[in-house]
Amino acid sequence: MNIFRICLIVAILAGLAAGAVSFLKVQDIIVTTRAERDDWHKKDTDEAAAHVKTKASLKATTAKLDTTTKELTQTKSDLEAANSKVADLDKRNTDLTAKLDKTTGERDEAQQKLEAWRLVGMEPDQVKGMMAELAKTQKAKEALIGENKLLASKVDEWEKRWNDFFLNDAPVLLPTGLRGKILVVDPRYDFVVLDIGKDQGAKERGVMMVDRGGKLLGKVRIKSVSENRSIANILPDWKRGEINEGDEVLY
Repeated sequence: MNIFRICLIVAILAGLAAGAVSFLKVQDIIVTTRAERDDWHKKDTDEAAAHVKTKASLKATTAKLDTTTKELTQTKSDLEAANSKVADLDKRNTDLTAKLDKTTGERDEAQQKLEAWRLVGMEPDQVKGMMAELAKTQKAKEALIGENKLLASKVDEWEKRWNDFFLNDAPVLLPTGLRGKILVVDPRYDFVVLDIGKDQGAKERGVMMVDRGGKLLGKVRIKSVSENRSIANILPDWKRGEINEGDEVLY
């Protein structure tokens, strides 16, 4: 009986010991689990805070990026405007340079002219007066030339009338060495067109020889005269061969 009690006591003690051991293990597990839970909770809290911080930072970065993009767009617009102004300034500078060169050239020319007049010993007012007088003289000269031409034409006209009435057979003197070419030949009516006229000294009723390579082909008498052309009749008594365009007429 005593042995049974002893065994029972031993068994109870062994159970208590085992329970104590199990309790200690469970307690360690609980402590470890609580520590892990607290550590996970701390990490979760830190991660949540970091996420909030990251989100705020991302939002600030996005806002800064938007601002930078706007500033970049504005800067690009300002750069284009500045380039346009630079191009406009370059053009104006080129135009001003050209005007300056032109003005400088005109100034240098004016100074040269002024120096030339200074060397002559005349003042600008004297030069102006002299130039005005020269212009008046030139106009008077041109008027006289016109009058001389008109008088010469009248003289030729009256001379022609005089010759027609009184000296129809008298020879007409032409300028020595007068020569020209036949432009047109009309064999049907025996007349030619010459490339000489009043300006070269041709006169109505003037007689000229027709020449080709030093050979006398005949003579023509001028019938009518304009400034640079004449019409002449072929004199049948002097015709020595066929007269063609390009043949020369000589006096």
